[in-house]
Amino acid sequence: PRSAAPGVITMRAVRGSEYVFAALRSEGIDAVFMVPGGLNDQFMPPMTSTPGVRTVVAAHEGGAAYMADGYARASGRFGVAFGIGGPGVLNMATALASARSDRTRVLAISGEVPTSLEGRGLFQDASGAGLDDLDILRPTAGRSLAVESPAMLDHHLKDAIAHMLARNEPAHVTIPTDVQSAEISGTWSTLPDRQYRPREIDVAALEGDVWPTLAGSSRVLAVAGAEVSGGDGAASLAAFAERYHVPVATTLSAKGVLPEDHPLSLGVFGYAGSRWATEAILDPRVEVLLVLGADLNQRNTLYWEERMRPTRALIHVAADATLIGRVWPSLPVIGEPAAALAALAGAHGDAPERFVTSAPERRAFLDEVRARGDRCYAPEHEHADSTPIHPARMVAELRRAAPPGTVLAVDSGAHRAWAGHYWLSDGPGRYLTGANLGPMGAALPLAIGAWHARPDSPHAVVIGDGCMLMHGLELHTAVRHEVPLVVCVVNNGSYGNIWFRARTMGEGPSRLTDIPGIDWAAVANAMGARGRRVTEPGELGDAFGSAFASAASSRRPQLVDVHVDKTAEKPTTPWTQAMHDWEDHH
Repeated sequence: PRSAAPGVITMRAVRGSEYVFAALRSEGIDAVFMVPGGLNDQFMPPMTSTPGVRTVVAAHEGGAAYMADGYARASGRFGVAFGIGGPGVLNMATALASARSDRTRVLAISGEVPTSLEGRGLFQDASGAGLDDLDILRPTAGRSLAVESPAMLDHHLKDAIAHMLARNEPAHVTIPTDVQSAEISGTWSTLPDRQYRPREIDVAALEGDVWPTLAGSSRVLAVAGAEVSGGDGAASLAAFAERYHVPVATTLSAKGVLPEDHPLSLGVFGYAGSRWATEAILDPRVEVLLVLGADLNQRNTLYWEERMRPTRALIHVAADATLIGRVWPSLPVIGEPAAALAALAGAHGDAPERFVTSAPERRAFLDEVRARGDRCYAPEHEHADSTPIHPARMVAELRRAAPPGTVLAVDSGAHRAWAGHYWLSDGPGRYLTGANLGPMGAALPLAIGAWHARPDSPHAVVIGDGCMLMHGLELHTAVRHEVPLVVCVVNNGSYGNIWFRARTMGEGPSRLTDIPGIDWAAVANAMGARGRRVTEPGELGDAFGSAFASAASSRRPQLVDVHVDKTAEKPTTPWTQAMHDWEDHH
């Protein structure tokens, strides 16, 4: 391959597999994630010889896809996972479904049997004439394409990437082995930056609906979702909030998009949300709620809590028009939230100036909300000396030990509530979790992928012992590739979230949630990481401090196995109350 012009690569008589890697490298991809297999053999030479590209070998194809998801979130581009067709790419299905639910750009590439042998009973035939994994993957990946001839490789690869960028969802391309090895000549033109960071916005809606509404209102709050995190969205959100003194809450998936120590931050609203965000947004005096790139789903709305609706207008800004109006009537603004925020922050004229003049009322409202109590509902739990260890104490000690700029990946379970409530995220893209689908086991590979995009940032993981059973072997991947993670295993000897419900059903159901007898520190040491078991709250500070220091100096993952109290009630009182209210009325 050689450059014909800036952003253009001309290739003469290269293998299809080499063409794919040249294209990926031209798109700024510097790490890919895979599990080797026979149908992908042709990709292995360019995986190991393409300058500037690292190949990370995962323990499981699902782990590879989660790593690609983490890389995409941290890099702002997209992540790439390789696996063989059939069993390999189907192992990715849950991870791809999670990425689609969280609107993350992941490209899955699978190898397939030669086109000349499709449908003849060949081993692992998942082509259209065999198992047809395209049909299986279409519901989980927004685009699933088969490259049926060398002439279609360039077109289908570019089609999948363009679709993925436009829809903010995964895509899948299957490439038969004969196409991988075929000689191909062609020109790859790197996609322009505006496809990665679109700037489209409905200016007429801003000028005709949004500004008249904002200018005539004083109590205005914003809720920022994950769509704000990309590109310059976070900076534009801060500029907008600071110019007009608008308090900002976030969804859990956007936690930290406005740093949570910012004077205008309310924290997370919804499941495990902060006291400030909950009391501010449910206050009956709120006139306008500005929803920015957020899905008003069950968890983001406290079971569609009617008190969330403002007295005057709900303004909903989203690139995907299908997200608008699904729950409540709203003033729709279809376009990129980052572009809308930049336009609002830099606007001039009578309406913006009138909105500035009402800032003292928003300042007084914010001061009043904060005066009602601490950000957290039970801040005393952060200092609890009880044993087994209170999970809030564990999260607080982890936060105190973590260096500034730490990226935290959080798995699914009771620990998600503790981390969401008690961890303060100090910047955009520094809190990763599969928020919408909620698959167990995602956090560890998410963090591995994110570290490969941001190797200069410290990375930590909060993961339950049940989640470790799912993808805990990816700890070996972190060892093998020298990824210096700090992994905090929230060990309550059970599937903790399920136990909260099972305990009301009797001894038998409760016993089904038990996870007995695993020494996770010993498991970590056996895989070449460094493990430590903690049972006393007074040991936490030293354990986490040493783990961050050792990870940085040794480039080895550190695992801290923290034995916590599974009976500690989660910080989800508003959520639980909203759930009971919903069940009573539906």
